[in-house]
Amino acid sequence: MKLKVKMLKNEYWYGGDTNIGFFTPLSRKSIYMANNTIVKSYGQSNTLWLSNKGRVIWSDCGFKTTFIFGKITCTSEKAEIKLFEAEDKTLKGAYLYAVQHFMPPDGKHPNPIMFKIPQYCTWIQFEHEQTQTNILSYAKSILESGMPAGELIIDDGWQTNFGEWDFDPNKFENAKQMCDNLHELGFKVILWICPFVSTKSTHYNYLAQNNMLVKDKDNNIAMRKWWNGTDAILDLSNPQAMKWFTDYTKKLIDEFGVDGFKQDAGDAMYYCDDDITFGGVDANTQSKLWAQSAIDFDFNELRACFQFGCQGVAQRLADKSHKWGILGLGALLPNTLTQGITGYSYGCPDMIGGGQIGDFKNKKEFSFDNELFARYAEASCLMPMMQFSLDIWKINDELKNICLKTIDLHTKYSDYILQLVEHASKTGEPIVRYMEYSFPNKGYAKITSQFMLGDDILVAPVLVKGHTTKLVYVPEGKWQYKDKIYSNEMVIIPAPIDELVYLTKVKD
Repeated sequence: MKLKVKMLKNEYWYGGDTNIGFFTPLSRKSIYMANNTIVKSYGQSNTLWLSNKGRVIWSDCGFKTTFIFGKITCTSEKAEIKLFEAEDKTLKGAYLYAVQHFMPPDGKHPNPIMFKIPQYCTWIQFEHEQTQTNILSYAKSILESGMPAGELIIDDGWQTNFGEWDFDPNKFENAKQMCDNLHELGFKVILWICPFVSTKSTHYNYLAQNNMLVKDKDNNIAMRKWWNGTDAILDLSNPQAMKWFTDYTKKLIDEFGVDGFKQDAGDAMYYCDDDITFGGVDANTQSKLWAQSAIDFDFNELRACFQFGCQGVAQRLADKSHKWGILGLGALLPNTLTQGITGYSYGCPDMIGGGQIGDFKNKKEFSFDNELFARYAEASCLMPMMQFSLDIWKINDELKNICLKTIDLHTKYSDYILQLVEHASKTGEPIVRYMEYSFPNKGYAKITSQFMLGDDILVAPVLVKGHTTKLVYVPEGKWQYKDKIYSNEMVIIPAPIDELVYLTKVKD
C-alpha cells in the first residue's frame, strides 16, 4: 500500500518517533526518511504525521515515510495509509482530529505526586550497584540538601535475575525494612523491571514450558541481544504471560509496599514480525502490549512504546548524553514537543545531566560540565515532570542552589501543571506545546528552542554552552518576565547560569 502527498505552501509536518524529534518539523526543503514498520529508535512512536495546515496521515500499523523536497511517500505492507483533513486548518486542528478519530483519551493519568515533586532515579548514581546501604544513603542526602521526598526509582541491579523479580539478598539485607524506611522518609518506592527473562531465572523453564516466551521463526525460544546481554523475552500476547507478569508485580506491591514500576526495554526492535507468538502479533504490537501492562500502576514509567497515544502512562525520553547539542540537552525540547504532538502528554525529560551511563563511568566530579547540569535542570523544571539521578546537589553550593531553585519553580507551578494533566486525560491535548500549536500561522512553525506550558507560560531555556542571554519569540498579547512586559516581538533577555527565562501571560 502506498500514499503520496504533495506538501502545500508553507506547510510543516510534525510527528514520527520521539527520539528523533529534533529532525522535525519537516518542510518542502527537507530530505528525510522515517520508518516505524518495526520501531528501531529508543523512544515512543506513533503511526501519525500532522501538518500545520490541518492535515493528518494515519495508519493502523507501522509504515515507511520519505520526505523529499515537498513530496511525501508512505508505504506499508501491513495496512492502508490514509490522508485526512481537519476542518480547522491548523496544527491544533489536525491533532484534535487525530485524537477524536484514532486515539481517544482513556481518562487516566499517573499519580499527581509524579508531577508535583521531582523524581530521583538511582541509575547514574550507582549503575548496577543497587544496594540497601547505597539507596538509603542516597535518600538521606536528598533530604539533607533541603530537597523534597518524591519518587525514588531503584534501577536495574536490585533483582536476582531478569525474569526473577526478587530482591538480591546479597545486596539487600532486609528489603521490606528498606522500603518501610523510605516510606517513613516520605519517598515512594519504584522498581526497575523489564520483559526479558534470563535462562538463569528460576522461572525460565516454567515460562518456556507454558508457551509464555517468544519463539523465533524456527519455533525455538527467541534469544535476543540487548544492552544487558542475550535473553529470552515474555510473549505478552499470551494472556497467561501477562497474568504471570502482573501477579509478580502485585506480589512486590503486597509484600514490600512497592508503589510502582519503571518499565524499561519493551522496544519493538527486540522482537521480529516473523516471531511465533500466542496471539500472532507483530513486533510493534509486543511493544504496545508492554505499555498496556503499565496502565493500572498508580506510579508508572515507560521509555518505549508504540501507538499508545492519549493513554494514562508516563513516558520518559530516551537516555540523553552529558553533552550539549542534539545528542544531549539540545534534544530535550524538540523530542518532548514530539511526545506531546503524538499523544504522549505525560512526558518526563531524561535524567538531569543525561542518562547515558558511559558518560559518567569512572569519571571524577571535576570532569563533568556543571553549566550543563544547571541548564538541564532549568530546561526540565517547567516540563510535566523532572527527574534527578546523579547527586549533583553535592558537587558544590552553586549547583545545590540551582537544584533548589528549579525545584521551587516546579513546585510553584505544580497546581497549574496538574490542571493541564487533568485536561489532557479528558481531551488528549499536549501539556508541552509547540508555539505553532498555540499560535497558528504567526511564523512560529519551525521554532523548537522554546515551548508553551499550556497556553499561559512560555518557557525559553538556554540550550547553548556559554550563552548568558536568550533570544525569545514573544507572541501577541501581554507577556511578563520579572518586571517587564513584552508583546509580539523578538527580544534578547538576560539569562545568567542560575536563571530560567519564562514569560507568563498577563490576563486582562
